[in-house]
Amino acid sequence: MEALLERDQPVEIVLDGGWQVSARVAAVGPDFVDLGPAGRPLMLPGQLLWCGATVSWRTRIGVAHRHGVLVPRDDGRLRLTPVGDPLRVQRRRFVRVPADLSTAVIASDGRVVTRTQDLSLGGMLLAPADTLALDERVRFALDLGALTISGDGLVVRGTTEGARAVQFSDVQGRVERALSRYVARRQRELIARGGAPPDAPDGG
Repeated sequence: MEALLERDQPVEIVLDGGWQVSARVAAVGPDFVDLGPAGRPLMLPGQLLWCGATVSWRTRIGVAHRHGVLVPRDDGRLRLTPVGDPLRVQRRRFVRVPADLSTAVIASDGRVVTRTQDLSLGGMLLAPADTLALDERVRFALDLGALTISGDGLVVRGTTEGARAVQFSDVQGRVERALSRYVARRQRELIARGGAPPDAPDGG
């Protein structure tokens, strides 16, 4: 389902490197979205001239996401030039956090040792993982640092760069508690650095 952005709409910006900040929509054009500050100065970190970013916002039925290239403007705003697919709303969502964790995945044709790019209670994004087939059921072991958890999952989407999103199947008990603690800790770390992680669809 497509979703439209409107002026003054509150949004969350997440750069490809993980930096996050809240903003408001200042203007919407046919091929751009201008974003203004929401309570704090709005600028790219480290004097970046541009960066890939995802803008997320809440709608009546879920959370919408739009990816693009973000560049600073002279008037103190940031301009997002969207790339890729049109705006979509995910009805199911979990809080996603950037995470670089060692993961082993057992699939029908063998074992893959890879790393996560992000993690939520709903799933994880893995890369490289191009040998995993879409709609394939897998078994995983995920190293959270203090302990390793395991469970079952389903490969729900992939990218041309070789990443694969694995949706967790029936996470509960010890595994759910360990995931919740890890995600909550990462949220606190990200908020302390400035900004909060957005909601994300199942599978990272």
